[in-house]
Amino acid sequence: MTAHRDEAAHSARRSRATGAAPRDQTASEFAAVLLRLCEATGARGAALVDQEGETVDYGGGIDPFEIKVAAAEWRIVLHAVTASPVPSWPEVAQVHVRSARKAWVLVPLAEGYALVVELPRRAFSISARALGEALRDLAAEAGFSYRPRDREVWERVEVRATPGDPRRPAAVCIDTSWLAVEVLGRCHAGPTGRREIGYRARLENGAEVTLVRERLGRWYADARLALPPPTSLRAAALPRL
Repeated sequence: MTAHRDEAAHSARRSRATGAAPRDQTASEFAAVLLRLCEATGARGAALVDQEGETVDYGGGIDPFEIKVAAAEWRIVLHAVTASPVPSWPEVAQVHVRSARKAWVLVPLAEGYALVVELPRRAFSISARALGEALRDLAAEAGFSYRPRDREVWERVEVRATPGDPRRPAAVCIDTSWLAVEVLGRCHAGPTGRREIGYRARLENGAEVTLVRERLGRWYADARLALPPPTSLRAAALPRL
């Protein structure tokens, strides 16, 4: 989570430089995860709220008081949904709300927690890849369980595009190291109509992954990527014959 701490610190500096509302509490690891979610999706703000309606932490560019009040109010609404006697409502995984001026996504989490995200005006969807990554990181940081709805696990990655073609990957950054990408072919990336492009690719370390460029220019890989250990370390770990 070191990268998330760096992102939170960077966000604080950027907020001061742009005149955005200053934070009213010290940024935690949760703030870094929420900030990353907002940057990946264009969301105005996001908050992790407990079952009492108290905001644990938040991220984004809107006023802290505004996001905290909204999170508390939407937590009440989400409780009404999950406590409803209507069949299937208690098992709801997400609630999407859109009004004339604002849009929201509400996600119930374990132990009474919830994620509240304010989307850009007129928006009605959020990147499932970005949301899934945020939910995994929040659960890992909080120590509660999380079961993804889909079997696919996506992780946002930094990609260096091919010169002259910003939509085709040339290299991907893993653990601060850039690895060349060999494109094996194009693949279906998501629902029809979305401006998403998918590639099946082989990295220079031998790993094969699917890389997807979403419409906001964010790249995702379908596996948690990590560099393999050095050859010398792998050889040292092998049993002697």
